[in-house]
Amino acid sequence: MNWREKAARILAPRLRTEDEVRASIAAELGPVWSRESERQRATADIPISLGSDGYRRLSGQSISERDLPPMTQGRMLEIAYYMYDTSGFLRRSAHMDRSFLFSEPIRLESDEPAVLEILQRFWDDTENQMDLTFPEWSMWLGILGEQLWPVDVNAQNGRVRLLYRDPSEIREVWVSPLNVLQRMQVETMGAAGRPGPKYAVIRPDGDIRSKTYGRLVGECFFFTLNHPPNAQRGRSDYLTLFDWFDALERYAFNYLERAEFMLNFVWDVMLKGMNEEQIRNWLRENPPPDPGSIRAHNENVEWNAVSPELKAPDFASGYNLGKSYIMGCLGRPDSWFGEGGKAYQTEADIFGQVPIKDMDQRQLYLKHKLTFVLKFVLDQAVIAGMISPEKADKGFTVQMPEISKRDLTKLVNGIPQLSSALSVASQEGWMSRETTAMMWAYISSYLGYAIDAKAEIEKTKDEQKDRDMEDYLARERAKKTLEKEQPEKE
Repeated sequence: MNWREKAARILAPRLRTEDEVRASIAAELGPVWSRESERQRATADIPISLGSDGYRRLSGQSISERDLPPMTQGRMLEIAYYMYDTSGFLRRSAHMDRSFLFSEPIRLESDEPAVLEILQRFWDDTENQMDLTFPEWSMWLGILGEQLWPVDVNAQNGRVRLLYRDPSEIREVWVSPLNVLQRMQVETMGAAGRPGPKYAVIRPDGDIRSKTYGRLVGECFFFTLNHPPNAQRGRSDYLTLFDWFDALERYAFNYLERAEFMLNFVWDVMLKGMNEEQIRNWLRENPPPDPGSIRAHNENVEWNAVSPELKAPDFASGYNLGKSYIMGCLGRPDSWFGEGGKAYQTEADIFGQVPIKDMDQRQLYLKHKLTFVLKFVLDQAVIAGMISPEKADKGFTVQMPEISKRDLTKLVNGIPQLSSALSVASQEGWMSRETTAMMWAYISSYLGYAIDAKAEIEKTKDEQKDRDMEDYLARERAKKTLEKEQPEKE
């Protein structure tokens, strides 16, 4: 105790030191803390609100119970990588979807040449190579369920380059304290005990005082799949099928490995009346016969070639059951994975619309995310002064490849019957001319041509007026010619 504390004790005898205060508090609240610890252990899964820079954490003790626990999330990612490397079923499924979604290059269109120039510069950048990168990363988005793409922006010219961080490096996802759907920041893991970098998720700048107000700003893109709306970490497309992939492939491999042994046979020789010593001597003197050789024996010796029964039909039914379950969960017909024959082709024709619709939905999602990326690229060019806001606001469109190739033969063969039916309906007054034109335009759109029915009707009216005028002028010219020729004949 120093002199100040001694003086304080003389002036205020009841005054207690800091250590005494802490000890007194611990004695008073010890039972309460004990009960509180028990309650926390009993309710460890109940989310507790924590703060970091005004954001809320969405993993561990988070406000959301809908995310996978961090250890489960990490294990899912590692299993996804492992299964991609070892499962032909999963790899083929992922590559097949990528082939359908990106069967042709993506096209960018805009009425403003300056916008196309900015976007094409980003698209063709030697480090971006979006024709190759976007399909590949989109495939891994489905396999892993999430993607983290930090961005490198050149402040001088607004050029954007996409970087890549493994989703397994994500430590925390922070969201707005007012809206769980609004991701604000992604924190990654560091090395050697140091904290990792934190990336602000790209979003519109809502600060009206900022010069970038209304433009997309931030440091990373974070995309997720297959999770509830109030969960922030994504889940793999194959999360529910990892065990099925593994079990079915082990089942098939074990069968083939077993079949290799079962295809062999052994000689079973019965030696009547011989004791053990005589049998050993007989075996030494009678090795297994070579193929095509001759063997002879008396009635006391019987030779039989013995091989186990394979029971292949039982295996086939079990394998087909497992594969049908997997393909059903994937929404794909069996004919898309190793089946053949006319019956399977008919099944593929009937079932084909289901996977196509699924892929249409995934392609719509990817188109939206790609449009968001390109909008950020354009906004960075505006911020850097490379393009005026007026030109940038003219916008652009992203044309994704067509997933389902149309059967033009069936369409072309059906057009004559359709045209005759529409013509009869219009002449008989069953349908208006405008309605028949709209139906014709709708069918023609399946050939790849977008037709505006109303505009076509106006064009045909104008063309009909021109033809009527030409017919009238032709008749007038013929009439005048006839009038000139008539007096000469008289």
